[in-house]
Amino acid sequence: MDREQFKSNLLQTIQEAVNELENKTLRFSITPIKEENVKYNSTDDLARLWILTEKNLNKQFTLDEVVDLLSLPNYKYPLWVKIILSESTDETISFELKISMRFRTPTQLKHLEVGYPPFVYELK
Repeated sequence: MDREQFKSNLLQTIQEAVNELENKTLRFSITPIKEENVKYNSTDDLARLWILTEKNLNKQFTLDEVVDLLSLPNYKYPLWVKIILSESTDETISFELKISMRFRTPTQLKHLEVGYPPFVYELK
């Protein structure tokens, strides 16, 4: 999986859960979730210290920005991403992305059975 497939998986998960995306601006916020009783590696530490910073987390992202931010070098992505609809207006749909702070290769990602790893839509 590359960035384009990651982006496609995100869009397809959203489209299956939310009707009427056409002509709407998509916005995303990111909330990293610290998992208990799991092991983090050096890639996870890199993401935590350099990417998942307060500066990056306290803002809204476009689709391309969120894909760029969550796609690490060497094809590493968050282990899982839960998508939650935050707000919907006539022009904009905002989503919160609750993400794992563990970054892994495509074969290790969660939600393979859903079809669009690592994404899953979660109702509020």
